[in-house]
Amino acid sequence: MAKAKVEKPHGRTRPLPKASGNVQFSAWRLAHAVKKADCLRWPTAPIRWVGATGFLLENGHLFDWTASEWCLSEGMSSFYADFAGTGIAGRIAQGMALLFLEDNGYAYVGRFETEWKRRAATQNRQWPADKTKAPDFIAENGQKEWVLAESKGGFSAPGKKPPIKGALKDGLTQLDGWDKYITPQPIKSFAISTFLRETGDTSGETSLIAFVDPEPEVPENPVEFPRDAVRRANYASWLSLMGLDEAAARLLRDDGERQRYELPLLTVGGHQYVVGIVSVSPRHPDLSSREFWRDLRDWPFWPFPWSRDGFDIEIVGLDLKVLHALSSVTQLAGASELMALEPSEGRDGPAELDGGTFYGSVFSDGSLLGELRLRRPGEPFPDFEWIEVEL
Repeated sequence: MAKAKVEKPHGRTRPLPKASGNVQFSAWRLAHAVKKADCLRWPTAPIRWVGATGFLLENGHLFDWTASEWCLSEGMSSFYADFAGTGIAGRIAQGMALLFLEDNGYAYVGRFETEWKRRAATQNRQWPADKTKAPDFIAENGQKEWVLAESKGGFSAPGKKPPIKGALKDGLTQLDGWDKYITPQPIKSFAISTFLRETGDTSGETSLIAFVDPEPEVPENPVEFPRDAVRRANYASWLSLMGLDEAAARLLRDDGERQRYELPLLTVGGHQYVVGIVSVSPRHPDLSSREFWRDLRDWPFWPFPWSRDGFDIEIVGLDLKVLHALSSVTQLAGASELMALEPSEGRDGPAELDGGTFYGSVFSDGSLLGELRLRRPGEPFPDFEWIEVEL
């Protein structure tokens, strides 16, 4: 949508302009995006114990995946009351914003306010006096260009028109002027609003993503960011989700003694991924250890009825080439190797493996999220390769 129409006091945004494209995704891909946004927002919280499968199980009833265009199931626009409904709609909108950025080539994403405050503190800079809030994200594409993005969204009741103009205007207000307070300067900003409608809604509008992408303003006493700041933030949040908190902290601080990790390797679609097995709570054993998998493979029988037909294990991971680049970050050539990474082609499962099947999502930054479905005893069992990395 045009910025002038959105900001004009009595300007009309309907009838809506013709759609400029579409975002295609699976349930796993949506869960991947929501989890990535969560990690960026709460980088130090133990959210890895609440996996993406939990998001799908808890909220799968919200959506009608059988429709030709994605929408809410009947009655779901008002299923959650007040604050709870706003919260889940906001999380989904942030995930959709990341899918939008991903589809537009912006593979690497950081939480803008966190990154700005970190650099401003070291440069003796104060929060701008005219600002109360900052945008959600800063993102980078394969050409090393940056953009800022603010996400808005909600659920639309049948027969009602969602406040697209108001949401975009609020997004523009939150973005306004921030691009001039950072160098290197972003090439543009995105106000992104996602509104989901119920199946069978006859209002004539579908679920949609509306966006405005204004050009940057003239720089004004900007805070300087390192060229690899966005990529460091992107991968630090995912390392934390994998359970590698110390490595994530070192990646952000660029100091501290490196540690050696032994992690399993999984081959999916011809690419190798270093993976972590997600436990359901910190009290459970280290499911990523070689000992756990050896004992599980050699177990003479599976005593629980629910496990006799096999079972599912949630995994998160990173492409091996990404781990090699991150491993070199604290070395002299580290920054150049990290910046030499290029976005790869994203993909969805399933993928057949020896002894199991992978269902999930791989993003263009090389991050993987999904589940490994292991077969019942007596059939081939995954024989992981193992690799040692220093991070």
